[in-house]
Amino acid sequence: MTVLEAGLAAKSIAGMLAMLALQGTVLALLAMLLVRGGKLRPAWQAAVWLVVLAKFVLPWGPALPFSLADVIASLRGVTPTGTGLAMVAGPSSAATSASIAPAIGWLVLAAAWFTGSVIVMTRAIVAGQRTARAARAATPAPADAHLVLGELAARVRVRAPRLVVGDPAVGPHVVGALRPIIVVPPALLEDPVLLRAALLHELAHVRRRDALGRLVQLAATAVFWFWPIVRFASRRLELARESACDAWALEAGEVSRPAYARLLVQMTQLRAPATPLAAPHALGARVDYVLEPTIRPRLGIGHRLALVAWIAVALGGARTVAARAPSPIVCTYSPELAEALAAAHPEADLDGDGRISRDEACDFQAEGRKLAPVSTAESQTLEPLCCNCDAAEGTSAPAPLSEASCQRDEGVVR
Repeated sequence: MTVLEAGLAAKSIAGMLAMLALQGTVLALLAMLLVRGGKLRPAWQAAVWLVVLAKFVLPWGPALPFSLADVIASLRGVTPTGTGLAMVAGPSSAATSASIAPAIGWLVLAAAWFTGSVIVMTRAIVAGQRTARAARAATPAPADAHLVLGELAARVRVRAPRLVVGDPAVGPHVVGALRPIIVVPPALLEDPVLLRAALLHELAHVRRRDALGRLVQLAATAVFWFWPIVRFASRRLELARESACDAWALEAGEVSRPAYARLLVQMTQLRAPATPLAAPHALGARVDYVLEPTIRPRLGIGHRLALVAWIAVALGGARTVAARAPSPIVCTYSPELAEALAAAHPEADLDGDGRISRDEACDFQAEGRKLAPVSTAESQTLEPLCCNCDAAEGTSAPAPLSEASCQRDEGVVR
């Protein structure tokens, strides 16, 4: 791979990250409006913010109308129906005018991004492995503590995980996704009330499978380590997730609200390398929530449907240009033009097979990226691409190509 080719690849990656950042940022702003009223339960707030972070790391999704990606793709400027703009059919002017300096710049930018992502991911993996090793090597909890855990797990219909006693300076937390281990400090064993409250909180993490959600959170943080919106959404997710476990523990009816608030205050004095039961920056909001006289009512079927709609809008992909257009898109295509397009605009090769197919050429033309009018003589030599136009519903289509014409280019139709 030459420097120019590597530069084009780095530029393509940067473009994809820019689009993901745009879509994720717009979704984060919508999430702020959605949870601003404070009427959503913490569990649903956590779900909303988890979807936001997932959007930052999911470049593809099922093509859905009215999805965020589809709306943004439409606003980027789909070619108006019937304009029939033609692609550049001349020599690869973009390739010949390219220089080494821009390519090196894109490579340096890509290297800086990759280095930051590796550092963030490596630090998280090392910290997770260190916490897991400490949990596996910790002393098993006494028999009476295991009995309490088994009782609570059976009551809330959760399989009881292992219970161990960890470092006195480390707060309660859960380690592992498939075989979770609950780690508690020795001080909690001396207070049965606070122990029950802490165990209920950690069982809530196990029941909610928060360890899997943290993988999405880690991926978004590693990929967009430079983007403050991702860090903001991650903090909001952490607060909502911990508040959701607080609400779940209180609804179990095993501990009073004042006792639970006392647990939160005491746990802020300890370190939390994994799942923070009480983070200092969120203590005030969580204590206020715990001491409220009533817990917000559960959401009904309407709210569940709204959450499903939110996921569809957020994670849905953009439709093709032809699918978004109200009538068939008329474009031009020929083998010679495909070769010129591949040389001038390699990003038009969406599937990376080294050939510009008919669909790829039409999508690129309709998007209006880097287009320039061709001469009349050139346009007369280009074949109009409109096979099966008469099948469009409710639209007036140009005269379709003959069956022989469609079959002639069958080798390049995807």
